[in-house]
Amino acid sequence: MKISIIGLGLIGGSIGRATLAKTEHTVYGYDISESVLIKAELMNAISERGTDETLAQSDMVIISITPEHTIEEMEKICPKLKPGAIVIDTCGIKRQVIDKMEELIEKYPELHFAGVHPMAGKEFSGIEHSTSGLYEHAFIIVVPVHPDMPSLTLLKDYFLSLGAEGLQISTAEEHDKIISYTSQLPHVIASAFIKNPLFYVFKGFSAGSFRDMTRVSRLDPDLWTELFLDNKDNLVVAIEDLQKHLEEYKEAIKAGDEAQLRALLEEGTKIKTEVDAMQTQKEKK
Repeated sequence: MKISIIGLGLIGGSIGRATLAKTEHTVYGYDISESVLIKAELMNAISERGTDETLAQSDMVIISITPEHTIEEMEKICPKLKPGAIVIDTCGIKRQVIDKMEELIEKYPELHFAGVHPMAGKEFSGIEHSTSGLYEHAFIIVVPVHPDMPSLTLLKDYFLSLGAEGLQISTAEEHDKIISYTSQLPHVIASAFIKNPLFYVFKGFSAGSFRDMTRVSRLDPDLWTELFLDNKDNLVVAIEDLQKHLEEYKEAIKAGDEAQLRALLEEGTKIKTEVDAMQTQKEKK
C-alpha cells in the first residue's frame, strides 16, 4: 500500500516510522518545514518526500495536523486523489473534521473518509520525539463516514500491524464528549496544578503521583488552545463537574468533618474498584 502522511510531527512521524519498521508499505511524507523533512528522512519516517504525483498514487492519506489546517488540507487534496483512496485524520477532536468529511464525500463519492484518533502520545511534540513503538498496545478510535466494511477492515489491519491493541468505533459526538474528560480535562488540571508556588520547591518531596499529575502540563499551547475551544461545550461541563466535587472535598476538610471526608474518599475508591473490575471482565472475554 502507498501511504501519504501530511504533517510529520510526533503523531505523523511515529506513524511513518512504525509503518516502515513493521510493514512493507511505502510512505510519502509532506511537511511545510524543510528541517522536519530532513529529520524524517534521517529517522526513517518516510520512504521519500511526497509530491502531487505520489499523492495521486496513494491508497491512503493520513492528515496529521491541527483540526483547522486538516479541514483546509482536505479541501486541497481531494481533487488530486485517485478513486478508492482513503482519507483519515488524527485530530484530537472530531465534530468539525467529520462535518467537513461529510461535505466532501458528497462532492467526491469515489473517496473514503474516516476520523481516526490514536490513543497514544507524549508530553513532547515534534518528529524528534517520534518513535516506531508509539502505537504499541494503544487503542485507535475510528469515526466512520458512510462506513463500508472493506475500508474499516483495511484500517483495522493497518493499525494492528503498527502494534495497536484494537479499534474503538465511535461517533463524532460521543468521541468529543468522552475525550473532553479522558484527555482534555487532565491537561487543564495539570496546567492549573503546577501554578502553585510550591511547584518550584518540590524536589525531594514528590513521588509517582506527583509525576503523573504534572507530566502533561508540558504541552503545545497553540494546539491545545484550538482543541479546548473547538470542544468547549463538552470541556466546560467536565470542568464544572470537577469543580463541584472539589468543593465537596474542600468543605468537608474545612469543617473538619471526618465522617463526610471518609465517605467521599470511600466513594472514590468504590468507583475505581468497580470500573477496574469491569475492565478486567471485558479483557477476559
